[in-house]
Amino acid sequence: MELTPFIGRKRELEQLQEEWSEKKAALLILYGRRRIGKTRLLTHWIETSGARVLYWVANPTSSLDQLRSFSQALYNFAGSGTISEEFTFGTWANAFLQIERMAQNQRIAIIIDEFTYLLESEPGIAGILQNTWDHHLKKTNLFLILSGFHIGMMERGLLSYQAPPVWPGHFAAKTPAAPFQCYPAVLPGL
Repeated sequence: MELTPFIGRKRELEQLQEEWSEKKAALLILYGRRRIGKTRLLTHWIETSGARVLYWVANPTSSLDQLRSFSQALYNFAGSGTISEEFTFGTWANAFLQIERMAQNQRIAIIIDEFTYLLESEPGIAGILQNTWDHHLKKTNLFLILSGFHIGMMERGLLSYQAPPVWPGHFAAKTPAAPFQCYPAVLPGL
């Protein structure tokens, strides 16, 4: 599949690369309305950064189905050999602890795209991740990126006063629409 040209996100790409280069635990919460280029920004960064990245997309399915899908993606990313279609970590906390083991001695990036689907099916996921971050993940070489489209849910679930406390080592980026001057390059004849 041929990708569209990548235009107008130089600052955001530089910020991603800067965080990746830090070589310490970092969490990016990337959110904004649909169809403004969050996924394209992340996939372009993956293509150009040289980073070792697990890119996983949540789906509007049950929490168990999502945990199974994520567990299998994580297992394959670790290069642990063949796996049963039914394999899953017992809990999300166990899956996050596997990430801790993987990121102890090497820099890795884990991107969870469409994170709002995970917030919908597993309302406690932010607290589970917060607890794992505080006690385990913040001591690793992990670059964790959570990306989602439902602005209200991302803000309530991850960034509001009611959400788990603000996470040390994180930064949030509300992705704006592309600058107007980019549109003629994307839509010739405009």
